[in-house]
Amino acid sequence: MATDARKWFYSTPEPRPYYIEERVNTTLWKHRLQGLFMTCTQWTGPYKMEGNWNGMPVRFEWQPGKYFILTTGEKRKELIGVMRQILFGLVPVLEYESPEGMYVVEWHTDGGQERWAQIQGNPSYQGLRRIAQRSSN
Repeated sequence: MATDARKWFYSTPEPRPYYIEERVNTTLWKHRLQGLFMTCTQWTGPYKMEGNWNGMPVRFEWQPGKYFILTTGEKRKELIGVMRQILFGLVPVLEYESPEGMYVVEWHTDGGQERWAQIQGNPSYQGLRRIAQRSSN
């Protein structure tokens, strides 16, 4: 089954866990992440998945066409780079350590200004850093 992020991130996926898992996992494996298998834990927006990559916990959360959040046990540039490719070059806009001590990277199609304002200054989010900013014309 040929699939990519157009089937599950840039459009609303069918609210069936198996279909979401099939599309997301096929996309990951197509991008050489065969060791990562994600299980759907929430099949309505925001969609959520959990998995394990080489012994490290991985979580996805997304709202189709709006944002994608990657949460991992530690920073792995390889995984971040592949997720950027999967999202057709969408540049991540935020990174931080979550209150649970996990590493988080967020992609926002609108540039993430609202999310930045929401979490900036909140001591629960450590090492908050703006990665990229889109200019709004």
